[in-house]
Amino acid sequence: MRIEKNQLIAGLSAKDVRRVMRKVEGFIIRPSTVARVLGLTDSRAHRILIRLEKEGLIVAKADYWEITANGRTLTMATAASPLRKATAETLFAKLIERAKMINKSNHLAYPVQRLVVFGSVARGAERPNDVDVACSLVPRFEGDKQRTLEDARRDEKGSFANTSEWAVWPKLEVLKVLKSRSRGLSIQETGLPLDAMEHKIVFLDEKRGSGKVSGRMPAS
Repeated sequence: MRIEKNQLIAGLSAKDVRRVMRKVEGFIIRPSTVARVLGLTDSRAHRILIRLEKEGLIVAKADYWEITANGRTLTMATAASPLRKATAETLFAKLIERAKMINKSNHLAYPVQRLVVFGSVARGAERPNDVDVACSLVPRFEGDKQRTLEDARRDEKGSFANTSEWAVWPKLEVLKVLKSRSRGLSIQETGLPLDAMEHKIVFLDEKRGSGKVSGRMPAS
């Protein structure tokens, strides 16, 4: 995903909205959080949260909000110039190497079952905006052994802002390892309507499931 110059989201600069999404990812979101990030009053921050909810970037809970898959996608959006095709190919080649590394080790709680490239790279663009990847993660073990490993991963991190961050951490840290701070690489868990878009499976661990994806494949 790429942020265009002067692009607005919910009436705000897209870069400001991205900055908010990056700050709140994995946390409970309240007006005071947005107020601190953007230097606003709590009342104005509350109105912004309502607009961001309408944009599908956050979802309302009891007395707070949580980031959505679309919001997480925005956290990885780039405002940089489009990539060269060779650069994009290098990015997902290194991504595949990291996925293999994750799967060979028993260190992380969720190995990578499948990586699917979609968007401008899947369409064969010469100057793609970024490398959009849908990722399928599966538990490494079953039952108590999996729960023990997930708790160990949380213990290693040490502290969490809230129970929501605590709950998602075993998966979230895998996504962070996969991205590895790579500019131009956008990764999210599978949940996209891939049958309605061009895509290409670039990594599949058949030992961890069939990985079958329905939908249009780009022309070779």
